[in-house]
Amino acid sequence: MQRDARADIIHASWELFRAKGFERTTVDEIIERAGIAKGTFYHHFQGKAMLLGTLSDVLDDKYRELEGELSTDLSIVEQIKTLNVQLFTFIEQNVPVDLLRAQLASQLNPRGDRSLMDQERYYFAIHRKLVAEGQDKGEITRSTSVHDIVRFYAMAERSMLYDWCLYQGAQPLVGEPTRIVAGVLDLFVIQP
Repeated sequence: MQRDARADIIHASWELFRAKGFERTTVDEIIERAGIAKGTFYHHFQGKAMLLGTLSDVLDDKYRELEGELSTDLSIVEQIKTLNVQLFTFIEQNVPVDLLRAQLASQLNPRGDRSLMDQERYYFAIHRKLVAEGQDKGEITRSTSVHDIVRFYAMAERSMLYDWCLYQGAQPLVGEPTRIVAGVLDLFVIQP
């Protein structure tokens, strides 16, 4: 299997950011942890600051992992809600609030990093797939398009992450925020 140096750099950097903080992590430490040459690092990234924009890669990798663990015994709606709880748990335990805040703030600059909004992200792909399956199984309404349901759902998740950052992570991300996100999804669920 061919090694993916970019992915190795991203994972090494986020491990270090979690352990030491962004400011105290050096490029040399990232290079050492990733097991790559300095030239390889600079081939993929101009500097450490560019790694802040890779949080979407980390989250998408987590979605890929979680998708493989989803129970097919659950309804599609419950699978989507489970993904939300598991991802928010991951974020709460593994993503420093200051780095999430920086990532969210970067999305406001139209010429800056807009990776969280990239419709090609796995985040959007898995949610489109699940919502379409939910519509096919009669769990989710067809009166609203898959695109719009996923858009509303993504807005609900982002708003809860933003709120968590406003409170500096002092309030749990799993609990009321996940219930609010679930409530947005429930707006599109067909009641038996």
